[in-house]
Amino acid sequence: MKQTDKDALMFIFAVVAVCVVVHIVNVVSAGYLADFGLLPRHYTHFTGMAAYPFIHGSWGHLLSNMFSFTVLALLLSRFGLARLISVFMICWFGSGIGVWIFGRMNYHIGLSGIIYGLWAYLLVYGLFYRSLKSIVIAFLVIVIYGSMIWGFVPVHEWISYESHFFGALAGALAGYGYARRDSNIDRSKSQIM
Repeated sequence: MKQTDKDALMFIFAVVAVCVVVHIVNVVSAGYLADFGLLPRHYTHFTGMAAYPFIHGSWGHLLSNMFSFTVLALLLSRFGLARLISVFMICWFGSGIGVWIFGRMNYHIGLSGIIYGLWAYLLVYGLFYRSLKSIVIAFLVIVIYGSMIWGFVPVHEWISYESHFFGALAGALAGYGYARRDSNIDRSKSQIM
């Protein structure tokens, strides 16, 4: 196993570990940490921008997010640790800002905004970059997680479809930007040769 693969696994493990530890503290404190979620348009809760992805409402919420995050992050790590961390941060920021500006007046918690961002990144990057690896990964994402599209529909009031939408939007923009950048790099390399 290459060092970059080990580093990517360590990053994924660290995110999962932080979410699990935060959830255990939240359970022990009878849900106290939920107040540190992201509350739209409240300056006093702007710190929730940093905390909200790591707070989960239940063990089921935590486990489903940890599984999806791990699978999608592993697929994205095929493009390198730096890309994984960059897309993770873009989706975290994009989802958080979008929810803070446009979200319903509820506490928004959970890693799903970032998960939707990773999902959208992999799909859009594969569509625009069109390398064999990116297309295969995009195909796997569609097969495994195609039903995530329903996460944009506001069916249940306790699901933050806003974080899904803005996370996916940030991920799609990152996927498009990176695909164009990588295509330009490939073109420059082929012209030099």
